[in-house]
Amino acid sequence: MKCFKHNTEAIAVCCYCGRAVCADCISSPTAPRIVCSAECAAGLAQNEQALQTLLQKSVQSLKASAFYCYLCGGLSAAAAVVAWFMLPSSFLILFTGACAIVLFASGIWYSLASRKQN
Repeated sequence: MKCFKHNTEAIAVCCYCGRAVCADCISSPTAPRIVCSAECAAGLAQNEQALQTLLQKSVQSLKASAFYCYLCGGLSAAAAVVAWFMLPSSFLILFTGACAIVLFASGIWYSLASRKQN
């Protein structure tokens, strides 16, 4: 493969645009990612920043889901207690109690997933 600028043998490929580059075109050979120009370096940095923003939003979404699960689990547990004292239906008591357990377990899972992402 030939370098896109110098028509010499290429030793790497730009990780942003995919063009072949030779040893003269590489500005920093020890960099973790090789780019062919300043524009590609800026584009790569912009992509990295967008990826970090997406990861941060993902963590926020996991935390919001955990809060929602805890809230709904608490409401389901309260409904199970109310059903215990006010309604003679064992199905309703078991159903709302089981929903509370599942929702609390989901909240714990979302909390652990949000901590793992950080």
